[in-house]
Formats: sequence, C-alpha cells, structure tokens
Amino acid sequence: MIVAAIFFFLSAGLVVKMVYSPVSGTNSGSAMFQSASGNNANLEGQVRLVAANFKCACGQCGELFLIDCTCDMARGAVEEKNFIRNKLRQDMTVDQVINLTDQKYGHKII
Repeated sequence: MIVAAIFFFLSAGLVVKMVYSPVSGTNSGSAMFQSASGNNANLEGQVRLVAANFKCACGQCGELFLIDCTCDMARGAVEEKNFIRNKLRQDMTVDQVINLTDQKYGHKII
C-alpha cells in the first residue's frame, strides 16, 4: 500500500511537470525538461491560473477564453498575458493580478 502511494505521488509530479513545461518542436522528452527553468514554468503556470478567469478583451476574436487565445490584436491575448506576466514578476499574488486584470481589461468569467 505504501509503495502504491509513493508511486502515485511520483507519477502525479511527472504529469504536473509535463503539463506546465513549455513545448518546443526542436526538443524531445527529457531534454525539454532539463532545459525548462523551474521559475519560468512556475510563472507560466501562474499566468494560466489568472488567464483561466477571463475571456480575451480584444473584441475581434469572438471572445475566446484568454487561456486558449493567442490573438495579437490591441488589448488582445498577447498584450493581456504580458500584463499578467509582468504583474506576477512584481511579486503580486494571483488574486491581486486577477483583480488588476479585471480593472484594466474586464471580460472576467463569472
């Protein structure tokens, strides 16, 4: 039973690492994990947590969910995610950044 529990937690950790690691067409498997910075992966995970609360604010892409949208329009996903990323780099919490993003861009999912 203990061995099964240890295996479960190790497997879950690997899945989390695979989900939050950046994807690159030129790297493969373990090389991709070795090149990924822990801080960068953590930051991008937090960006996704914030983005999951919004739709894109550009008004041109049909209000796609921000977490999935990649439009580069004015007030679009690229701009909005960069805003989120910069605020998180200033050591703001996810909740603070959600509030700031809502104030600046709106389109929060209720």
